[in-house]
Amino acid sequence: MTDILSMTTPQPDRAEAALPATLEGWVALITDQGMPVFHHAVKKIAGITSDRESSAAELAAAVLQDAAMTSRLLRVANSPVYNPTGKPVSTVTRAVVRMGFDTVRSLCLSLAVVEAVARGATRDRLAREMARCFHAAVQARAFAEQRGDGSPEEVFIAALLKSLGRLALWCLGGEAAGELALAGNEDEEKARLGVTARALTLALVREWKLGRLLEHAVLGQSDEDPRVSNVMLAHELAAAVEQGWENPALRDLLRRVAENCYLPLREARALVEANAQEAARVAGSFGLGRAGMLIPLPKRSGQPGIVPEPAGETAAPRGQDKVVQLEILREIMSAAEGGCEIHLVLEMVLEGFCRGLGMDRALFALLSTDRRRLQGRHAIGVEAEAFRQGFRFEISPLDAHLYQHVIVSGEPLWYRPGEDARLDALATPEVLGITDGQPFFAAPIRIGNRTIGLFHADRAPSGRALDADLFDAFCLFGQTANLCLTHLRQTAGAGRPARD
Repeated sequence: MTDILSMTTPQPDRAEAALPATLEGWVALITDQGMPVFHHAVKKIAGITSDRESSAAELAAAVLQDAAMTSRLLRVANSPVYNPTGKPVSTVTRAVVRMGFDTVRSLCLSLAVVEAVARGATRDRLAREMARCFHAAVQARAFAEQRGDGSPEEVFIAALLKSLGRLALWCLGGEAAGELALAGNEDEEKARLGVTARALTLALVREWKLGRLLEHAVLGQSDEDPRVSNVMLAHELAAAVEQGWENPALRDLLRRVAENCYLPLREARALVEANAQEAARVAGSFGLGRAGMLIPLPKRSGQPGIVPEPAGETAAPRGQDKVVQLEILREIMSAAEGGCEIHLVLEMVLEGFCRGLGMDRALFALLSTDRRRLQGRHAIGVEAEAFRQGFRFEISPLDAHLYQHVIVSGEPLWYRPGEDARLDALATPEVLGITDGQPFFAAPIRIGNRTIGLFHADRAPSGRALDADLFDAFCLFGQTANLCLTHLRQTAGAGRPARD
């Protein structure tokens, strides 16, 4: 797709009589009808915090459930702003490691709101408002970085979503509601719409748990949270430059930037101008190429080339993609050569199964210390968490099953019900239950000569067929993983056990 904003079909204005009359009604309308995609995304992404060891894997798994978001995230991750070295980032797992948890989480929320808002708004109004919001977000993040803020990406999100209520009113209330929100007369907004844009933003922030900083920014509580001043200043600045870079009001704002960022006035202006150029340049990677063209730039800087998004991104089930396979295999080997953690190799392999082979879901399971239990440790894809939790098997010679067969034989398996009586005898009710009685691939995870668990991948949810070419690719990923794990163990010496 070239640009999210250019794809949207403007919706006709809703009759005022058909609009909700209360704040609660607006929140329900937006959540259930207007922006359900964003609501679903933020419930998963905003709820993942960085205070748990598994959070990076959870974030990657949440992103990988949305093929379009995965593609856009990798596009942004490979843009010059986020990847100045030019070394390709081919997996979401690696993007989290390379860019950091907070940065990827911020990017995902940004991409989610762009996608959600763009679905129903009047295009011209949306593009102008999104240009201002995105410009303000880039400025606010730079101010936060200059001040040594511990989480500049949180400031970016607060600035980007500060006008969420206004954007939602444009999406669902049509041009009339959007014009009211733009005018900023809260008494008239309340009388005509039953809600103000600011109250709606605040309600959505709380309903969707978007964070205290954004809540304080909406309320203008810079005294309680000094970081709010970055957000407020950035929005004032983005609005002022729309009247021209020689606008007298801009001079006062630049002096405030200089004071806030502890910079001489000349350096403060250079910082602000560079931020504007970065915002316009990066907007295309977010699917906001049209909005990027509307960000005012200093006269001496030409409008940057906005690179459109590639076509063909959809959330439909993926097929096999051998280019993606090669990219992910290369990244797995590169990460292992660099001495990455063992769990990252395993997680990138799962990403290879889903994005490269087009599997619906993939999982790795590890043996317990006493080797008597096999338990799912991480899964991605359709209903991944339920699949992981249900993947628990005893390893006992008295109760053999297909997964035990893979562990004991050390060989990969393509199970096709009804084609091999010997294997069908090992298809216990527990195995058939977790796989829905559908074909699947499984392969041992080995470090040297020791099997520590297995990979599983299938297309059971969609019912799509597996074939020999897919199985060969699956085996290649398994073999690559085992070589990398063995290399990591050898180079680590007496490190912690591989199953950790």
